[in-house]
Amino acid sequence: MYEDDDCIFQDHCIIVARYDENLDWLNSLIETEPWISNVIIFNKGLDDIRLSSINKTKNIVKIKNVPNIGREGGTYLNYIITNYERLPDKLWFIQGNPFDHSPDFLNMMTYNVAKLYINNEFQTLTWRYNSSIPPNIESDKRFYIDKNRIIQYYINSNSQQTVEAHEFYDVAHDCKVKTLNIKTPKPYGSYLHYMCGSNGFPLPSNIIPYCWSSIFYVKKSSILRNSRLSYKRLYKSLLYTNEQGGNEGFVLERLWQYILTHKTYENIKLLRKELGWKYNDLCAMWNSSLMYIAIYDKSYMNHPSIKDGIEEYDSTMIYFNNETESFECSKCIGYNNKPLSIFPCINLESAKNILKFQIDFVSKKMDIMRGVQNLVSNNLIPTLFWPLQNQKKVRISENVNIHSYEKEEDDNIKCYDHKIELALDKRGAEIMTLRNKEVH
Repeated sequence: MYEDDDCIFQDHCIIVARYDENLDWLNSLIETEPWISNVIIFNKGLDDIRLSSINKTKNIVKIKNVPNIGREGGTYLNYIITNYERLPDKLWFIQGNPFDHSPDFLNMMTYNVAKLYINNEFQTLTWRYNSSIPPNIESDKRFYIDKNRIIQYYINSNSQQTVEAHEFYDVAHDCKVKTLNIKTPKPYGSYLHYMCGSNGFPLPSNIIPYCWSSIFYVKKSSILRNSRLSYKRLYKSLLYTNEQGGNEGFVLERLWQYILTHKTYENIKLLRKELGWKYNDLCAMWNSSLMYIAIYDKSYMNHPSIKDGIEEYDSTMIYFNNETESFECSKCIGYNNKPLSIFPCINLESAKNILKFQIDFVSKKMDIMRGVQNLVSNNLIPTLFWPLQNQKKVRISENVNIHSYEKEEDDNIKCYDHKIELALDKRGAEIMTLRNKEVH
C-alpha cells in the first residue's frame, strides 16, 4: 500500500461495461495496484468472468448481470441514475477492451500515473479510435500524461467532425449525423443540440471537447452538474428507436465530455488560445530548388510538434511566433496540404517577408508602403533581374553559397551557356553553375 492511499484515492469506483471481452487484464491490474478497492462489472454477455484469487479475500469486484441493451452509453447512464444520490467521489468509466483506443491504459491506471490526474474534474483516457483513425497523430504529445499516450480531441457540435489539429472527414459518422438531422425538430440545428436541449442540458456553442470511445475519469461534482431527471431523459431518448442505442449512441459518445463539463468554445481561435498555441494561423513552406513559397492556414495542422511532415531536403517550414513576434523555421520538412496561395520567392528572407505581409494583411495591421517596399526590394527585383547580373558571386542571404560545377561523363545535369543557377541554401544540391568561363 502507499502512504497516502486513503488521502487521494478514497471513495472511488471503476465501472466496466462488458459484453464478451476477456477481463484478465482487470485481474492483473487489481493484483498489481493495491489502491484499487471498488470495481463493478456490468456484464451483458455470458456469465463466464474469471476473477482473481485476491478478490475472494478482499471482495474488490462485484459483477452485475444486466440485459444487453444500450451499449456502453446505456451502462454508464444506468449507473449514474441508480446511484445519483450516493455516487463515489472519483469514477472511472471503461469499456471491456480499452486497448484499441488506449494502448497505454494499464499504465494510466497505475498509482503513480493516476495520482497525476486524480484531481481533474474530467480526464479523457484515450488516444485514438483505432490504429488508423484518426490519421497521423503520433507527433502530438501535448496531452500525454507521464509519457502515456492521450489526446484531447474537439469536434464541431453541429457536424460532429473533429476540428483543431486532428481535423479529418469521418465519412461513416457523417452518414449517421445526416440521418439523425432529418428527424431533428426545429429550432435545433442538429441532433446533438436536440439531444442536449430536449433533455435539460445546456446547449453547446460551436466547438466541444470529445473523449474518443467514451473511456474516461470523472469526479462526482462533474456528474452532479446535471439533474438526475436529465440523465433519465437522456437514457430514454437513447433507447427510443433502438434498444442498442442506434445512431443516437454514437452521438452520446461524442457528448459525454461536454455533458459532464459544460465546456464549449465559440470558435477555433478561442480554443487555440486556451490550448496555448503561440503561432499565427498562417505559416509557409519555402522550396529552395523551385524558388517558391506556399502559404498555408491552420498552422497547427502543419507543425512538426503535432503532425509528422514529409522529409524534403529543399523545403523549409516557416512559422511566426505571436508571443515573441519572431520567425521560427524547421528545415528539410514539408506538408502536402493544399496551400492558400503560391508566390515566386528567391530566398528565405524574402519568404519571411511574404509570410509577414500575408499575416499583416489578414489581421489588418498592414503598413502598405513598408510591406510593398520589402517585397519589391527582397523578392521582386532579385527574382526579375538575377539572370542579367554578370557577377561572379550573387549575395542572396547568409545561408547562400555559390558553387562552381564540374560536369562529369555520366552526369545528367544539363548546362547551358550564360545561365546562372542559384544554390539557395547549403542543404540544396550544388547547382550554382557557370559554364561560360568568360563570366568567371
